[in-house]
Amino acid sequence: MLPLFTFGDLVLDVVARVEGHMDMDTDTEGEVRPAPGGSAANFAVWAARLGAAVRFAGRVGDDMLGRALVADLRRERVEPFVVHDPERPTAVLVLFAQGTQRHMMVPRGANHHFSAADVPEEALRTAGWLHVTGYSFFWEATTTAAERALDLAREAGIPVSFDPSSAGFIRRRGLKLPAGVQVMLPNLDEALALTGAATPEAAALRLGETAPLVAVKLGPEGALLCEQGRLTHVPPAVPDGPVLDTTGAGDCWGAAFITALRDGLEPGAAAVIANRLAARVVARMGARPALPAPRA
Repeated sequence: MLPLFTFGDLVLDVVARVEGHMDMDTDTEGEVRPAPGGSAANFAVWAARLGAAVRFAGRVGDDMLGRALVADLRRERVEPFVVHDPERPTAVLVLFAQGTQRHMMVPRGANHHFSAADVPEEALRTAGWLHVTGYSFFWEATTTAAERALDLAREAGIPVSFDPSSAGFIRRRGLKLPAGVQVMLPNLDEALALTGAATPEAAALRLGETAPLVAVKLGPEGALLCEQGRLTHVPPAVPDGPVLDTTGAGDCWGAAFITALRDGLEPGAAAVIANRLAARVVARMGARPALPAPRA
């Protein structure tokens, strides 16, 4: 099978988690863990773990952190096409988690300057699938890269999946949905922000006017599929422990869903697999936790 191609953020996530109340202006016990992250990079790693051949393009700083993140992609069997920026640093995202709530601080870094010139065109033209994140449309340089990648995919007849990425950015900056997307992967907040609809069903149907297949990720409520105007609710899977961290759960869900579709599964069966994987991930810290083999 031809490789899956994706591009975008490759960053370090620093997840700070506290239980209970945060005492201001003094000390609070908690847990802090750094781990590789970035929505597109997370998607790439999970797809590779699920057996897909994956190519990833991005931009990091010409620094120790950037080189370590690229080396980590290689360890995960993702083929990197990464530019090392000589001026801007590799970005570090700080995620503060309290219970199941989380807040994300997004600083500027080399990843925000990935441009059309950085797109490895031959690696994309010879791929079998393109995955694009909404984060690529919130900054000028990355928008030009996304538009170039989509043009190349359309010219080559390559299917495209799209994850809108951030309800907050959609509300503040707006997001014009790209044309020619075969599979759209919003979470509920993103679907509502994109459509102005009041219910998941209304949002899915409206998004279904722009893509043949829409999968709305509902978290603990499972998923809602809209295929050619037909709605199907896929029940959730039960986590194998308490929910600890939802960071990156949507990325792993999307990777499992797209990988299963490419393997020939119907959307409903693909969503069941994606629900199961995401349920295991949220019971562990980090966007790419190592998972024990599932019990029979």
